[in-house]
Amino acid sequence: MGAAVDPPRRLAKETRMTNALRFAILTDLHFVPEGQTIYGFDPRACLGRALAFLDTLPQVDFLVIAGDLCDRGEPAAYDSLRAALADLPVPVILMVGNHDNRGHFRAAFPAAPDDGNGFVQGLHVFGQASLITLDTLDEAEPGHHGHLCDTRLAFLEKALREAPADRPVLLFQHHPPMTLSIPPMDAIRLRDGAAELAVFERVGRKPEILFMGHIHRPITGLWHGIPYHIQRALMHQVHHEFDRSGRIMGALESPDLAYVTVRDGDVLIHDCSFTYDGPVFDLESPDAAAVAAPEDLVTR
Repeated sequence: MGAAVDPPRRLAKETRMTNALRFAILTDLHFVPEGQTIYGFDPRACLGRALAFLDTLPQVDFLVIAGDLCDRGEPAAYDSLRAALADLPVPVILMVGNHDNRGHFRAAFPAAPDDGNGFVQGLHVFGQASLITLDTLDEAEPGHHGHLCDTRLAFLEKALREAPADRPVLLFQHHPPMTLSIPPMDAIRLRDGAAELAVFERVGRKPEILFMGHIHRPITGLWHGIPYHIQRALMHQVHHEFDRSGRIMGALESPDLAYVTVRDGDVLIHDCSFTYDGPVFDLESPDAAAVAAPEDLVTR
């Protein structure tokens, strides 16, 4: 197994960093077996563009992929994903979501985070921040909602207590616990938001920010005083039909990659539309300001 898919042992150890911690986040890859597509998309091609974009960034310490790695959880889909990540030059932290299958995932990625109870969870301590990655997949009661059982909540409590107090805690989970005004997605959110809040209350500590996937939309806000960030999927997006019940509607919006910088307690998130291939022009150029139509702009 290459370095790209065998990093969690290193990530579990504290890394002393004198400069900023910088990492990338992708979510909702929805891989299918090689040779197949989903909604006309080839997940391998989409991921390839995202990984190529990583090479253009000034510093990437690792990549987090926040669940729904595969669409139907087949072994062949995980094998395809493993091959796609094999040459990645930075470590990757993998998470599972409602479309995943733990057994098939673990067979393809045996070194992925493990909390000792079979859940794909981990505490990753760095000099500038601690990351906690949770497993919200509910295989006991199949469906697309999220679940945190007592075992997973106990892991969260232990991780919060063990995370150093002198740096931020960044919490990652696939399912959001809050309502987001998209009723068919709200129906499959995390069911245990109150229990999760109770853990924060017992420990006396909240994460500085909560990162999530699942919704296939870019959303930010506050949940009981906790800032949160949800980003677009690598694949298809969910259309924003606010407050309208019914089926989940899709859209062909461009995907995002989040580029996160943590320095001296501050957290900065850039949402990068890595598939953009239009002009990049000088906003202070009189010639650029005077073009007759946007298509006349010339890349600098």
